[in-house]
Amino acid sequence: MNTEAVKMNVELGAPVEALLAKSPLKFSADCLDAVNMCWYEIRRGGKDQALMNVTVVQPESMFEIEKVVGLAVVVDSEVTTNVEEFVVTLRGLPDNSSHEDNKKLIYKLITDLKASGWRKYYFPSDPRISGSELDKFDWKSSVFGETPLSHPRFDPDHEMSLPDWLAGDGFYDWYMYSGQYVTHVKVQRRNSADDPSRTGVYLIKIEFKSLDNFWRTDFEEGVRPRWKELFPAHLQQLLKRRSETEIRAEAAGVKIDASYKAPEMEQIN
Repeated sequence: MNTEAVKMNVELGAPVEALLAKSPLKFSADCLDAVNMCWYEIRRGGKDQALMNVTVVQPESMFEIEKVVGLAVVVDSEVTTNVEEFVVTLRGLPDNSSHEDNKKLIYKLITDLKASGWRKYYFPSDPRISGSELDKFDWKSSVFGETPLSHPRFDPDHEMSLPDWLAGDGFYDWYMYSGQYVTHVKVQRRNSADDPSRTGVYLIKIEFKSLDNFWRTDFEEGVRPRWKELFPAHLQQLLKRRSETEIRAEAAGVKIDASYKAPEMEQIN
């Protein structure tokens, strides 16, 4: 039995047909012609099946993800036939491994992303509050009246303590960006029945998406063809919400991460 990992390269922004043609493994295809959407997928991890090592390539960075059991690419041909959105599913630790070991595995993944050029991302309406400020306010119900997408708990530059790790609802979301792409590290935790405070089962996925795709879907379907025209005004509204929240945070003694540099398309000149 050959258990050596199959090496896969996924180039962000490249034609999906090139990915399908060069892939050492065959993708399944599920297409809906009525909406010009296709979902391409590879699933591994069955008996005698080698896992994948997936290298994500883009102009600004290259990142290898090991022990991948699933790779899914979504293509909306009305917008582009290039690879602009895909998700990898990782094989994590054995079921009912300790929360501490799972936390170490996930932060190792985040550290590797950072070493490859991915950096912290704040959604424009979210306050720029780092994880190091969490002990200055009660974040469990809201963050100064907001429920941020890029929550300070999930600051890739700040590792949570184990009590904070277990304090949430079992869903974890880190957002990072590199160049014109954003990545979302998504983790779901299910505590074990026998020893819920110490062990559990974790599902780990990483989503990669172009910022164009990320923002296009933030608009109602009817106006999406005009999203680039509408984006500057939308961005200004989101940044206004951020400013209002940050004023409340500073009044409570919380420091704002003013050193944050947004992706180029989100910068106001």
